[in-house]
Amino acid sequence: MLEIFDLELIGKPAILGFSVTILAVLLVVLYGSYNVFLHPLRHYPGPLIWRAFRLRYVISIHRGDFHLRLKEFHDKYGLVVRVAPNELSYADGAAWKDIYGNRPGHPLLQKNPTTFQKMNPNDPKSIMSPDEDAHSRMRKAFANAFSEKSLKDQSPLIEGHIQGFMSQLKSRSGKPIDLVEWLNFLTFDISGDLSFGESFDCVKNGKAHTWVEIANGFGRGLAIIATVNLYPPLNKTLHYLLPKKLMQRQMDHREISAAKAEKRLAMDTDRPDFVTPVKKFNEKRAGIQPNEWSLNMGIIVFAGSETTATGLAAIVRELLQNPGVLARLTSEIRERFEEERHITIATTGNHPYLDAVINEGLRIAPPAVVGVPRIAPPGGVTICGRHVPKGTYVAVNQFPANRLERNFRYPNSFIPERFLDNNPKTDNLTAFQPFGIGRHSCIGMKLAFAEMRLVLSRLLYSFNIVLADPKDRWDWGTQPSSMFWVKKPLRVVLRKSGRT
Repeated sequence: MLEIFDLELIGKPAILGFSVTILAVLLVVLYGSYNVFLHPLRHYPGPLIWRAFRLRYVISIHRGDFHLRLKEFHDKYGLVVRVAPNELSYADGAAWKDIYGNRPGHPLLQKNPTTFQKMNPNDPKSIMSPDEDAHSRMRKAFANAFSEKSLKDQSPLIEGHIQGFMSQLKSRSGKPIDLVEWLNFLTFDISGDLSFGESFDCVKNGKAHTWVEIANGFGRGLAIIATVNLYPPLNKTLHYLLPKKLMQRQMDHREISAAKAEKRLAMDTDRPDFVTPVKKFNEKRAGIQPNEWSLNMGIIVFAGSETTATGLAAIVRELLQNPGVLARLTSEIRERFEEERHITIATTGNHPYLDAVINEGLRIAPPAVVGVPRIAPPGGVTICGRHVPKGTYVAVNQFPANRLERNFRYPNSFIPERFLDNNPKTDNLTAFQPFGIGRHSCIGMKLAFAEMRLVLSRLLYSFNIVLADPKDRWDWGTQPSSMFWVKKPLRVVLRKSGRT
Protein backbone atom coordinates (compact mmCIF):
# COMPACT_ATOMS: atom_id res chain seq x y z
CA MET A 1 0.00 0.00 0.00
CA LEU A 2 2.84 2.40 0.83
CA GLU A 3 4.04 2.15 -2.74
CA ILE A 4 1.50 4.73 -3.84
CA PHE A 5 3.47 7.34 -1.87
CA ASP A 6 6.79 6.36 -3.41
CA LEU A 7 8.10 9.58 -5.01
CA GLU A 8 9.92 7.65 -7.69
CA LEU A 9 6.69 5.91 -8.72
CA ILE A 10 4.74 9.18 -8.77
CA GLY A 11 7.34 10.94 -10.87
CA LYS A 12 8.80 14.44 -10.73
CA PRO A 13 6.41 16.03 -13.30
CA ALA A 14 3.41 14.98 -11.21
CA ILE A 15 5.02 16.30 -8.04
CA LEU A 16 5.79 19.60 -9.75
CA GLY A 17 2.23 19.91 -11.06
CA PHE A 18 0.81 19.14 -7.64
CA SER A 19 3.12 21.71 -6.02
CA VAL A 20 2.16 24.41 -8.52
CA THR A 21 -1.52 23.70 -7.90
CA ILE A 22 -1.10 23.95 -4.14
CA LEU A 23 0.87 27.18 -4.53
CA ALA A 24 -1.78 28.67 -6.83
CA VAL A 25 -4.58 27.77 -4.41
CA LEU A 26 -2.57 29.23 -1.52
CA LEU A 27 -2.01 32.49 -3.42
CA VAL A 28 -5.71 32.78 -4.24
CA VAL A 29 -6.63 32.20 -0.59
CA LEU A 30 -4.05 34.74 0.59
CA TYR A 31 -5.26 37.29 -2.00
CA GLY A 32 -8.89 36.87 -0.96
CA SER A 33 -8.00 36.95 2.74
CA TYR A 34 -6.02 40.16 2.28
CA ASN A 35 -8.94 41.81 0.47
CA VAL A 36 -11.40 40.83 3.20
CA PHE A 37 -9.32 41.40 6.34
CA LEU A 38 -6.44 43.78 5.53
CA HIS A 39 -7.43 45.86 2.49
CA PRO A 40 -7.97 49.62 3.10
CA LEU A 41 -11.66 49.13 2.14
CA ARG A 42 -12.17 46.30 4.64
CA HIS A 43 -14.52 48.39 6.79
CA TYR A 44 -17.02 48.96 3.96
CA PRO A 45 -19.86 46.40 3.91
CA GLY A 46 -20.64 44.10 1.03
CA PRO A 47 -21.05 40.44 0.07
CA LEU A 48 -18.03 38.41 1.18
CA ILE A 49 -17.10 36.75 -2.13
CA TRP A 50 -17.42 40.08 -4.00
CA ARG A 51 -15.17 41.82 -1.46
CA ALA A 52 -12.60 39.06 -1.86
CA PHE A 53 -12.52 38.71 -5.66
CA ARG A 54 -13.78 40.64 -8.69
CA LEU A 55 -14.73 37.49 -10.61
CA ARG A 56 -18.35 37.44 -9.40
CA TYR A 57 -18.67 41.07 -10.47
CA VAL A 58 -17.49 40.17 -13.98
CA ILE A 59 -19.76 37.11 -14.17
CA SER A 60 -22.75 39.21 -13.14
CA ILE A 61 -22.07 41.78 -15.86
CA HIS A 62 -21.88 39.04 -18.48
CA ARG A 63 -25.11 37.46 -17.21
CA GLY A 64 -26.87 40.81 -17.47
CA ASP A 65 -28.05 40.86 -13.86
CA PHE A 66 -25.49 43.27 -12.40
CA HIS A 67 -28.09 45.98 -11.78
CA LEU A 68 -30.30 43.52 -9.89
CA ARG A 69 -27.42 42.32 -7.74
CA LEU A 70 -26.54 45.93 -6.92
CA LYS A 71 -30.12 46.61 -5.87
CA GLU A 72 -30.08 43.48 -3.71
CA PHE A 73 -26.82 44.58 -2.07
CA HIS A 74 -27.95 48.16 -1.42
CA ASP A 75 -31.22 46.90 0.05
CA LYS A 76 -29.20 44.72 2.42
CA TYR A 77 -26.09 46.77 3.21
CA GLY A 78 -27.22 50.38 2.76
CA LEU A 79 -26.18 53.45 0.81
CA VAL A 80 -22.55 52.40 0.25
CA VAL A 81 -21.56 48.88 -0.77
CA ARG A 82 -18.19 47.35 -1.56
CA VAL A 83 -18.86 45.39 -4.76
CA ALA A 84 -15.28 44.41 -5.63
CA PRO A 85 -11.93 44.43 -3.85
CA ASN A 86 -11.30 48.01 -5.00
CA GLU A 87 -14.76 49.35 -5.91
CA LEU A 88 -17.57 51.06 -4.00
CA SER A 89 -21.14 51.50 -5.24
CA TYR A 90 -23.12 54.48 -3.94
CA ALA A 91 -26.87 55.04 -3.74
CA ASP A 92 -26.60 58.21 -1.67
CA GLY A 93 -27.70 61.44 -3.35
CA ALA A 94 -24.81 63.31 -1.74
CA ALA A 95 -22.36 61.10 -3.64
CA TRP A 96 -23.31 62.69 -6.97
CA LYS A 97 -21.54 65.94 -6.11
CA ASP A 98 -18.72 64.26 -4.21
CA ILE A 99 -17.85 61.95 -7.11
CA TYR A 100 -18.85 63.84 -10.26
CA GLY A 101 -18.97 67.49 -9.21
CA ASN A 102 -16.28 70.14 -9.09
CA ARG A 103 -15.61 70.74 -5.39
CA PRO A 104 -13.36 73.64 -4.37
CA GLY A 105 -10.27 72.36 -2.64
CA HIS A 106 -10.80 68.81 -3.88
CA PRO A 107 -9.07 67.15 -6.85
CA LEU A 108 -11.17 65.95 -9.77
CA LEU A 109 -11.93 62.25 -9.88
CA GLN A 110 -10.78 60.86 -13.21
CA LYS A 111 -12.96 58.57 -15.27
CA ASN A 112 -12.06 54.90 -15.02
CA PRO A 113 -10.22 54.18 -18.31
CA THR A 114 -11.26 50.53 -18.56
CA THR A 115 -14.70 51.23 -20.04
CA PHE A 116 -13.72 53.56 -22.87
CA GLN A 117 -10.15 52.41 -23.45
CA LYS A 118 -8.90 52.77 -27.01
CA MET A 119 -9.19 49.69 -29.19
CA ASN A 120 -5.82 50.59 -30.71
CA PRO A 121 -3.10 52.97 -29.38
CA ASN A 122 -3.36 55.12 -32.51
CA ASP A 123 -7.12 55.59 -32.27
CA PRO A 124 -8.25 59.23 -32.02
CA LYS A 125 -9.59 60.62 -28.76
CA SER A 126 -13.30 61.02 -28.17
CA ILE A 127 -15.72 63.04 -26.08
CA MET A 128 -16.08 59.91 -23.91
CA SER A 129 -12.33 59.75 -23.36
CA PRO A 130 -10.92 59.51 -19.81
CA ASP A 131 -8.45 62.18 -20.96
CA GLU A 132 -9.87 65.27 -19.23
CA ASP A 133 -8.16 67.77 -21.54
CA ALA A 134 -9.51 66.04 -24.64
CA HIS A 135 -12.98 65.76 -23.14
CA SER A 136 -13.03 69.45 -22.19
CA ARG A 137 -11.85 70.53 -25.64
CA MET A 138 -14.49 68.47 -27.41
CA ARG A 139 -17.33 69.35 -25.08
CA LYS A 140 -16.68 73.04 -25.70
CA ALA A 141 -16.71 72.38 -29.44
CA PHE A 142 -20.06 70.56 -29.27
CA ALA A 143 -21.69 72.89 -26.72
CA ASN A 144 -23.33 75.21 -29.27
CA ALA A 145 -24.75 72.24 -31.18
CA PHE A 146 -26.90 71.44 -28.14
CA SER A 147 -27.83 74.97 -27.06
CA GLU A 148 -31.38 76.35 -26.78
CA LYS A 149 -30.85 78.29 -30.01
CA SER A 150 -29.65 75.23 -31.89
CA LEU A 151 -32.59 73.19 -30.60
CA LYS A 152 -34.96 75.87 -31.88
CA ASP A 153 -33.23 75.82 -35.28
CA GLN A 154 -33.26 72.00 -35.38
CA SER A 155 -36.94 71.73 -34.40
CA PRO A 156 -38.38 71.61 -37.95
CA LEU A 157 -36.05 68.73 -38.85
CA ILE A 158 -36.94 66.82 -35.67
CA GLU A 159 -40.66 67.47 -36.07
CA GLY A 160 -40.48 66.30 -39.69
CA HIS A 161 -39.08 62.94 -38.59
CA ILE A 162 -41.74 62.57 -35.93
CA GLN A 163 -44.41 63.37 -38.51
CA GLY A 164 -43.09 60.54 -40.69
CA PHE A 165 -43.07 58.26 -37.65
CA MET A 166 -46.71 59.10 -36.88
CA SER A 167 -47.74 58.48 -40.49
CA GLN A 168 -46.19 55.01 -40.40
CA LEU A 169 -47.95 54.19 -37.14
CA LYS A 170 -51.29 55.44 -38.43
CA SER A 171 -50.99 53.13 -41.41
CA ARG A 172 -50.63 50.27 -38.93
CA SER A 173 -53.55 51.29 -36.75
CA GLY A 174 -55.37 48.31 -35.25
CA LYS A 175 -52.45 45.93 -35.87
CA PRO A 176 -49.92 44.77 -33.24
CA ILE A 177 -46.53 46.46 -33.54
CA ASP A 178 -43.35 46.44 -31.49
CA LEU A 179 -43.07 49.99 -30.23
CA VAL A 180 -39.52 49.40 -28.93
CA GLU A 181 -38.43 48.74 -32.50
CA TRP A 182 -40.23 51.76 -33.96
CA LEU A 183 -38.97 54.16 -31.30
CA ASN A 184 -35.45 52.95 -32.06
CA PHE A 185 -36.04 53.62 -35.75
CA LEU A 186 -37.20 57.16 -34.99
CA THR A 187 -34.47 58.26 -32.61
CA PHE A 188 -31.67 56.87 -34.77
CA ASP A 189 -33.13 58.57 -37.84
CA ILE A 190 -33.18 61.91 -36.01
CA SER A 191 -29.65 61.58 -34.61
CA GLY A 192 -28.33 60.30 -37.92
CA ASP A 193 -29.75 63.29 -39.77
CA LEU A 194 -28.41 65.76 -37.20
CA SER A 195 -24.96 64.15 -37.20
CA PHE A 196 -24.35 62.77 -40.70
CA GLY A 197 -26.56 65.07 -42.73
CA GLU A 198 -28.87 62.28 -43.78
CA SER A 199 -31.35 59.96 -42.13
CA PHE A 200 -30.84 56.22 -41.80
CA ASP A 201 -34.40 55.92 -43.21
CA CYS A 202 -35.32 53.27 -40.67
CA VAL A 203 -38.84 54.68 -40.25
CA LYS A 204 -39.33 55.04 -43.99
CA ASN A 205 -38.20 51.47 -44.72
CA GLY A 206 -39.68 49.91 -41.61
CA LYS A 207 -36.41 48.20 -40.73
CA ALA A 208 -33.06 49.01 -39.13
CA HIS A 209 -30.18 50.32 -41.21
CA THR A 210 -26.96 48.25 -40.96
CA TRP A 211 -25.33 51.00 -38.88
CA VAL A 212 -28.23 50.85 -36.42
CA GLU A 213 -28.25 47.05 -36.26
CA ILE A 214 -24.59 47.02 -35.23
CA ALA A 215 -25.09 49.90 -32.78
CA ASN A 216 -27.85 48.02 -30.97
CA GLY A 217 -25.21 45.57 -29.75
CA PHE A 218 -22.86 48.26 -28.45
CA GLY A 219 -23.78 47.83 -24.80
CA ARG A 220 -22.90 44.15 -24.82
CA GLY A 221 -19.64 44.80 -26.67
CA LEU A 222 -18.58 47.60 -24.34
CA ALA A 223 -19.34 45.44 -21.30
CA ILE A 224 -17.21 42.58 -22.62
CA ILE A 225 -14.27 44.87 -23.45
CA ALA A 226 -14.54 46.73 -20.13
CA THR A 227 -14.40 43.54 -18.09
CA VAL A 228 -11.36 42.33 -20.05
CA ASN A 229 -9.66 45.67 -19.35
CA LEU A 230 -10.11 45.10 -15.61
CA TYR A 231 -7.23 42.62 -15.66
CA PRO A 232 -4.05 44.45 -16.69
CA PRO A 233 -1.58 43.45 -17.99
CA LEU A 234 -3.40 40.25 -18.96
CA ASN A 235 -5.94 42.35 -20.89
CA LYS A 236 -3.44 42.75 -23.74
CA THR A 237 -3.51 38.98 -24.20
CA LEU A 238 -7.20 38.54 -23.38
CA HIS A 239 -8.11 40.98 -26.16
CA TYR A 240 -7.03 38.32 -28.64
CA LEU A 241 -9.65 36.00 -27.14
CA LEU A 242 -12.53 38.41 -27.74
CA PRO A 243 -15.07 37.12 -30.30
CA LYS A 244 -13.82 37.91 -33.79
CA LYS A 245 -17.36 38.72 -34.85
CA LEU A 246 -17.60 41.38 -32.14
CA MET A 247 -14.35 43.04 -33.17
CA GLN A 248 -15.21 42.86 -36.87
CA ARG A 249 -18.61 44.47 -36.33
CA GLN A 250 -16.95 47.31 -34.44
CA MET A 251 -14.52 47.85 -37.31
CA ASP A 252 -17.36 47.72 -39.86
CA HIS A 253 -19.26 50.28 -37.81
CA ARG A 254 -16.30 52.61 -37.75
CA GLU A 255 -15.87 52.36 -41.51
CA ILE A 256 -19.53 53.25 -42.13
CA SER A 257 -19.26 56.15 -39.65
CA ALA A 258 -16.11 57.42 -41.33
CA ALA A 259 -17.75 57.40 -44.76
CA LYS A 260 -20.86 59.17 -43.50
CA ALA A 261 -18.87 61.76 -41.52
CA GLU A 262 -16.65 62.50 -44.54
CA LYS A 263 -19.73 62.95 -46.71
CA ARG A 264 -21.31 65.40 -44.25
CA LEU A 265 -18.10 67.40 -43.77
CA ALA A 266 -17.81 67.79 -47.53
CA MET A 267 -21.23 69.49 -47.71
CA ASP A 268 -21.11 73.25 -48.21
CA THR A 269 -24.15 74.05 -46.09
CA ASP A 270 -25.30 75.81 -42.96
CA ARG A 271 -28.08 73.31 -42.28
CA PRO A 272 -29.24 73.31 -38.64
CA ASP A 273 -27.62 70.18 -37.25
CA PHE A 274 -24.79 69.17 -34.93
CA VAL A 275 -21.99 69.66 -37.45
CA THR A 276 -22.55 73.26 -38.51
CA PRO A 277 -21.98 74.83 -35.05
CA VAL A 278 -18.90 72.67 -34.46
CA LYS A 279 -17.37 73.65 -37.81
CA LYS A 280 -17.91 77.31 -36.94
CA PHE A 281 -16.29 76.75 -33.55
CA ASN A 282 -13.33 75.10 -35.26
CA GLU A 283 -12.80 78.18 -37.41
CA LYS A 284 -12.07 80.25 -34.29
CA ARG A 285 -10.20 77.80 -32.04
CA ALA A 286 -9.00 74.23 -31.76
CA GLY A 287 -11.98 71.94 -31.38
CA ILE A 288 -12.37 68.66 -33.21
CA GLN A 289 -9.30 67.47 -35.08
CA PRO A 290 -9.75 66.02 -38.60
CA ASN A 291 -9.15 62.45 -37.48
CA GLU A 292 -11.60 62.80 -34.56
CA TRP A 293 -14.78 63.60 -36.48
CA SER A 294 -16.04 60.17 -37.45
CA LEU A 295 -15.52 58.52 -34.05
CA ASN A 296 -17.16 61.39 -32.18
CA MET A 297 -20.11 61.71 -34.55
CA GLY A 298 -20.73 57.98 -34.19
CA ILE A 299 -20.75 58.37 -30.41
CA ILE A 300 -23.12 61.34 -30.59
CA VAL A 301 -25.52 59.42 -32.83
CA PHE A 302 -25.63 56.42 -30.53
CA ALA A 303 -25.78 58.37 -27.28
CA GLY A 304 -28.59 60.55 -28.59
CA SER A 305 -30.60 57.63 -29.91
CA GLU A 306 -30.42 54.56 -27.70
CA THR A 307 -31.01 56.39 -24.44
CA THR A 308 -33.96 58.44 -25.71
CA ALA A 309 -35.59 55.39 -27.31
CA THR A 310 -35.15 53.46 -24.07
CA GLY A 311 -36.65 56.27 -22.02
CA LEU A 312 -39.67 56.50 -24.31
CA ALA A 313 -40.23 52.74 -24.38
CA ALA A 314 -40.06 52.54 -20.59
CA ILE A 315 -42.44 55.46 -20.13
CA VAL A 316 -45.01 54.05 -22.54
CA ARG A 317 -44.84 50.65 -20.84
CA GLU A 318 -45.33 52.22 -17.42
CA LEU A 319 -48.27 54.26 -18.72
CA LEU A 320 -49.95 51.14 -20.12
CA GLN A 321 -49.41 49.32 -16.83
CA ASN A 322 -50.75 52.27 -14.81
CA PRO A 323 -54.12 53.21 -16.36
CA GLY A 324 -54.81 56.05 -13.92
CA VAL A 325 -51.65 57.89 -14.94
CA LEU A 326 -52.33 57.16 -18.61
CA ALA A 327 -55.87 58.54 -18.37
CA ARG A 328 -54.77 61.76 -16.67
CA LEU A 329 -51.89 62.47 -19.05
CA THR A 330 -53.98 61.65 -22.13
CA SER A 331 -56.78 63.92 -20.94
CA GLU A 332 -54.42 66.81 -20.25
CA ILE A 333 -52.74 66.52 -23.66
CA ARG A 334 -56.04 66.38 -25.55
CA GLU A 335 -57.39 69.36 -23.63
CA ARG A 336 -54.28 71.44 -24.38
CA PHE A 337 -54.37 71.02 -28.16
CA GLU A 338 -57.24 71.50 -30.56
CA GLU A 339 -55.41 69.93 -33.50
CA GLU A 340 -52.48 67.57 -33.87
CA ARG A 341 -50.54 70.07 -35.97
CA HIS A 342 -50.40 72.40 -32.99
CA ILE A 343 -48.25 69.89 -31.08
CA THR A 344 -44.64 70.98 -31.52
CA ILE A 345 -41.41 71.14 -29.56
CA ALA A 346 -42.24 74.72 -28.59
CA THR A 347 -45.79 74.01 -27.44
CA THR A 348 -44.96 70.94 -25.35
CA GLY A 349 -42.28 72.68 -23.32
CA ASN A 350 -44.46 73.81 -20.41
CA HIS A 351 -46.49 70.83 -19.25
CA PRO A 352 -45.73 69.96 -15.60
CA TYR A 353 -47.52 66.61 -15.49
CA LEU A 354 -45.92 65.45 -18.74
CA ASP A 355 -42.50 66.34 -17.31
CA ALA A 356 -43.37 64.50 -14.09
CA VAL A 357 -44.30 61.39 -16.09
CA ILE A 358 -41.02 61.57 -18.02
CA ASN A 359 -38.98 62.02 -14.85
CA GLU A 360 -40.72 59.14 -13.13
CA GLY A 361 -40.09 56.95 -16.16
CA LEU A 362 -36.40 57.86 -16.09
CA ARG A 363 -36.31 57.15 -12.36
CA ILE A 364 -37.86 53.72 -12.53
CA ALA A 365 -36.02 52.75 -15.75
CA PRO A 366 -32.86 54.85 -16.07
CA PRO A 367 -31.40 54.51 -19.60
CA ALA A 368 -27.91 54.56 -18.06
CA VAL A 369 -28.48 51.52 -15.86
CA VAL A 370 -25.25 51.73 -13.90
CA GLY A 371 -22.48 54.31 -13.71
CA VAL A 372 -19.02 54.48 -15.20
CA PRO A 373 -16.72 54.51 -12.13
CA ARG A 374 -14.36 57.32 -11.25
CA ILE A 375 -11.00 56.75 -9.52
CA ALA A 376 -10.05 58.18 -6.13
CA PRO A 377 -6.99 60.43 -6.62
CA PRO A 378 -3.61 60.18 -4.88
CA GLY A 379 -4.11 60.95 -1.22
CA GLY A 380 -7.68 59.66 -1.39
CA VAL A 381 -10.93 61.62 -1.23
CA THR A 382 -13.85 62.17 1.12
CA ILE A 383 -17.17 60.85 -0.21
CA CYS A 384 -20.34 61.10 1.87
CA GLY A 385 -18.25 62.03 4.89
CA ARG A 386 -15.92 59.02 4.76
CA HIS A 387 -12.37 58.72 3.49
CA VAL A 388 -11.88 56.65 0.34
CA PRO A 389 -8.26 55.58 -0.33
CA LYS A 390 -6.46 56.31 -3.58
CA GLY A 391 -7.09 54.06 -6.55
CA THR A 392 -10.58 53.04 -5.42
CA TYR A 393 -13.24 52.85 -8.13
CA VAL A 394 -16.37 54.76 -7.07
CA ALA A 395 -19.72 55.23 -8.82
CA VAL A 396 -23.34 56.18 -8.24
CA ASN A 397 -25.35 53.42 -9.86
CA GLN A 398 -28.71 54.75 -10.94
CA PHE A 399 -30.91 51.68 -10.93
CA PRO A 400 -30.28 50.65 -7.31
CA ALA A 401 -30.25 54.29 -6.15
CA ASN A 402 -33.59 54.98 -7.82
CA ARG A 403 -35.16 51.79 -6.49
CA LEU A 404 -33.96 52.15 -2.89
CA GLU A 405 -36.67 52.65 -0.27
CA ARG A 406 -34.38 54.98 1.66
CA ASN A 407 -34.50 57.34 -1.31
CA PHE A 408 -38.06 56.94 -2.60
CA ARG A 409 -41.34 55.82 -1.05
CA TYR A 410 -42.78 52.86 -2.91
CA PRO A 411 -39.65 52.83 -5.09
CA ASN A 412 -40.91 50.16 -7.49
CA SER A 413 -44.20 51.97 -8.18
CA PHE A 414 -44.81 54.47 -10.98
CA ILE A 415 -45.91 57.66 -9.18
CA PRO A 416 -45.29 60.84 -11.24
CA GLU A 417 -46.87 62.99 -8.52
CA ARG A 418 -43.67 62.67 -6.46
CA PHE A 419 -42.13 65.17 -8.90
CA LEU A 420 -45.00 67.66 -8.57
CA ASP A 421 -45.45 67.91 -4.80
CA ASN A 422 -42.12 66.71 -3.55
CA ASN A 423 -41.74 65.75 0.08
CA PRO A 424 -38.00 65.39 0.75
CA LYS A 425 -38.77 63.19 3.74
CA THR A 426 -40.23 60.51 1.49
CA ASP A 427 -38.65 61.23 -1.92
CA ASN A 428 -35.02 62.29 -2.03
CA LEU A 429 -34.76 63.92 -5.43
CA THR A 430 -31.06 64.66 -4.92
CA ALA A 431 -30.53 60.95 -5.64
CA PHE A 432 -32.24 61.35 -9.02
CA GLN A 433 -29.82 62.51 -11.71
CA PRO A 434 -30.76 60.72 -14.97
CA PHE A 435 -28.40 62.83 -17.07
CA GLY A 436 -25.57 62.94 -14.55
CA ILE A 437 -23.95 66.09 -13.19
CA GLY A 438 -20.71 67.96 -13.62
CA ARG A 439 -18.34 68.09 -16.54
CA HIS A 440 -19.36 64.67 -17.87
CA SER A 441 -23.13 65.20 -17.66
CA CYS A 442 -25.19 64.46 -20.75
CA ILE A 443 -24.69 67.26 -23.25
CA GLY A 444 -27.91 66.34 -25.08
CA MET A 445 -30.34 66.61 -22.15
CA LYS A 446 -32.43 69.42 -23.65
CA LEU A 447 -32.74 67.61 -26.96
CA ALA A 448 -33.71 64.34 -25.26
CA PHE A 449 -36.44 66.02 -23.22
CA ALA A 450 -37.75 67.85 -26.29
CA GLU A 451 -38.01 64.59 -28.26
CA MET A 452 -39.67 62.71 -25.41
CA ARG A 453 -42.23 65.46 -24.77
CA LEU A 454 -43.16 65.69 -28.42
CA VAL A 455 -43.32 61.96 -29.14
CA LEU A 456 -45.43 61.21 -26.06
CA SER A 457 -47.77 64.10 -26.77
CA ARG A 458 -48.27 63.09 -30.39
CA LEU A 459 -48.81 59.42 -29.49
CA LEU A 460 -51.37 60.04 -26.75
CA TYR A 461 -53.20 62.71 -28.72
CA SER A 462 -53.60 60.57 -31.83
CA PHE A 463 -53.98 57.05 -30.43
CA ASN A 464 -55.69 55.01 -27.81
CA ILE A 465 -52.90 52.58 -26.94
CA VAL A 466 -53.27 49.16 -25.35
CA LEU A 467 -50.97 46.22 -24.79
CA ALA A 468 -51.37 43.59 -27.49
CA ASP A 469 -51.40 41.02 -24.70
CA PRO A 470 -53.11 42.31 -21.53
CA LYS A 471 -51.01 39.87 -19.49
CA ASP A 472 -47.75 41.33 -20.82
CA ARG A 473 -47.03 43.20 -17.59
CA TRP A 474 -43.73 43.14 -15.75
CA ASP A 475 -41.21 45.35 -13.98
CA TRP A 476 -38.83 47.03 -16.42
CA GLY A 477 -35.93 46.23 -14.11
CA THR A 478 -36.32 42.48 -14.57
CA GLN A 479 -34.83 42.78 -18.06
CA PRO A 480 -31.14 41.98 -18.52
CA SER A 481 -28.69 44.82 -18.98
CA SER A 482 -25.11 45.35 -20.03
CA MET A 483 -24.23 49.02 -19.99
CA PHE A 484 -27.67 49.57 -21.47
CA TRP A 485 -30.93 47.67 -21.27
CA VAL A 486 -31.40 44.57 -23.40
CA LYS A 487 -34.96 45.56 -24.18
CA LYS A 488 -37.81 43.12 -24.64
CA PRO A 489 -40.44 43.96 -27.27
CA LEU A 490 -43.29 46.30 -26.36
CA ARG A 491 -46.15 44.82 -28.36
CA VAL A 492 -49.02 47.30 -28.56
CA VAL A 493 -52.12 48.00 -30.61
CA LEU A 494 -52.67 51.61 -31.65
CA ARG A 495 -56.20 52.72 -32.44
CA LYS A 496 -56.87 56.16 -33.79
CA SER A 497 -58.41 58.44 -31.20
CA GLY A 498 -60.55 60.33 -33.69
CA ARG A 499 -58.67 63.55 -32.94
CA THR A 500 -56.63 63.47 -36.16
